[in-house]
Parts: sequence; structure tokens; C-alpha cells
Amino acid sequence: MPRDDALIPRSRRAQVSGDYEATVTPLIADRSSIPLSGSLAADVAGAEAAITRFDERTGANLAGFSVIALRTEAAMSSQIENLTAAAGSIAVAEHAPPSNGPHKSNAELIASNVATLLAALSRNSPLDTIEVIELQRILFEDSAPRLTGRFRNQQVWVGGSSYSPHGAVHVAPHHERVPAAMTDLVAFANRTDLGALAHIAVTHAHFETVHPFPDGNGRTGRVLIQRMLRSAGLTRRSSVPLSAGLLTESTRYFDALNRYRDGDVEPIIGTFVDATFHSLNNADQLVDTLSAARLRWTDRVVARSDSAVWPLLEYCIGHPAITIKAAVTALGVSEVAVSNAIDRLVSLGILHQNSPARRNRIWLVSDVLDAVEDFMDRACRR
Repeated sequence: MPRDDALIPRSRRAQVSGDYEATVTPLIADRSSIPLSGSLAADVAGAEAAITRFDERTGANLAGFSVIALRTEAAMSSQIENLTAAAGSIAVAEHAPPSNGPHKSNAELIASNVATLLAALSRNSPLDTIEVIELQRILFEDSAPRLTGRFRNQQVWVGGSSYSPHGAVHVAPHHERVPAAMTDLVAFANRTDLGALAHIAVTHAHFETVHPFPDGNGRTGRVLIQRMLRSAGLTRRSSVPLSAGLLTESTRYFDALNRYRDGDVEPIIGTFVDATFHSLNNADQLVDTLSAARLRWTDRVVARSDSAVWPLLEYCIGHPAITIKAAVTALGVSEVAVSNAIDRLVSLGILHQNSPARRNRIWLVSDVLDAVEDFMDRACRR
């Protein structure tokens, strides 16, 4: 609550004064099991199998999807927090220099979420609290660096007013309890004897209950979902944009988090199961659209088998905005070869330049951007 009562409307002061109750999270690192009803256990097994099949199918047939999946995951996770931007704006923001001033566009904030996901999936060591803090730092390093580098040192809450925790939907644990709670949670997250999807769902719900940061808890928590899916071996070649499924039923998702805080674990696990199938169905349509686009491209391109045009086409599937510098690094070919390949794809209408600028040029892949926009639209349909 602000120290100066003058900052609070007189009509609200009585409502935001006095004691309040903050959550005290139980220790879960050593819990014996995650109890599931028979039907939910079967649904969890089915969802895990579906993720594995999807990962194998897309990894074998559309290698570029693993990159585009991370971008759709970042966009959908951000949209759960009411951060929205067009797919093209997000793609450009990944390459453009950060804007001056403290206020960043939604596209820039979402691009930071992409960077956070890439960092999380580059790790293969056990999770620790240092990594959790680092992931949140990457998320906010350009927009609010003052909020990074440590767990929070203040009270936070969800819902209610901005003046005080009184009337909040969830009052997170007192900040002095956060370090111990996160050490316990990380130990729980690293267990390998609790299945996969149910374990991930409970870890996520507990993370959101602890709410260890002053901001970015939702996005950081959903990055950890992807980290754990990879660590559990459910995803190896690709990623599942699970946030798209959570967004489809966001009210149910938030309600399940609240029910977890009341001691009921099944709603959040059931929400993750249904979100898995929603997101996989949506992602399947995205894969089909991108595969069809690739076929159209290859039918239109006439080039030698060793031409840089062919690897650039594959690169375009996962990168809806490209630069010469990024393509040279990714493909391991010369700048001249990449520049010539880009010109060829521009002439065929596969690429178009984002602006007439002659420096820091960015080219967009319209077919991929359209496919991603359609994916995002489907995820928003309740």
C-alpha cells in the first residue's frame, strides 16, 4: 500500500487498511505422489502420447516448425497477459534495435518472451533458482531491468485493487518466504518419478502461487512449462505451443490455479490435458498450412541443387522475418550467396522487404505470417 494515504482515494482508505492474510505455501519437494482419478490418469497418458507423436511427426517432416512453434508460444503466453501484437510486428521486433525510452511496444515485449524461451530450451542441466531468476531477467532486461536479478522484495497479489492486497483473488506469500519456497519448488520440478504432464501442471500452479517476481510470473511460469516438457522427453525436436490451448479457455485456467491454492490439484491437471489437445489440433493445422506453403515455393523455384535458395527456403519456414546477417549465421554460407537467394525469393513473391530502408533491411515471409495469424485467431476462439 502507498505510504502516503493522500495517494489513495478517501472513499477507499477504509477498505485497504488493516491486516490481511498472505498465502503460506506447503513444502512439496518430497510429496509422495500426485493422486489422480482413474479417468484423469488415462487422459494424462493420452495427452502425453499425443505430444510425443506430434513431436516426432513434425520434427521429421517440417524441421522449421520447432522455431515457429516457439514464436507462437511466446505470442499466446503474452496474450494471456493481455499483451497482443500482429505476427509481423513481433517478427520485425526480433531483429530491430530496441526502441529508445522506457516504454516498449507489445511486439518488443513479446520478442523478449521468444528470447526467454530460446534460452530455457538451450539448457539441459537440472533446473535451479539461478536459472529461474535469469529467465525472468531475459524477459525484462530491455523493458524493466530494475525488476530483475533477484526474487521480489515486496508483497504482490492478483486481482483486487492496486492499492493493497485487501480483496485480492490471491495474495502471494510474504517476500521473506519466497527464497525457501522456490528452493523447495525447484527440487520438486527436478524429480523424475512423478510422471510428466501432471508433474508439470502442479509445478506450474505452485510457481504461480509463490509468484516469486514483482512482474512476469505468468510468462516466466509458462516458459518453465516448455523447459520441463523438454526435460521430460515429451518434446525433443519441436515444441508444443501449450499456451494456445490455455488461452482458448483462459477463465478455466485461472480458476484451476485458484483451486490448486485451495488444495485441489485435479483441475489444473485437467486444464493442461485439454489445453494439450486444443493446442495440438491448432498446431496440426499450422503444420499443414506451412507444409503446403513449402510445396508451393519449391514448385516455383528453379535453381541448382547447391544453390543457397534451397536452405533459405527451409529457413523461411521457421523465421517469418529474416535479415542477411541472421541468415548468414544460420546457414553458414556467404553474404553474397544469401543476398542473391533473397533477391531470387523476392522476385518470386515469397519474400518482401518490410520497408524501403537500405540499411538494417528486414524481409517478411507473407505465407508464414498469414499462417501464424490464423493460428493466433483460432487460439482466441472460445
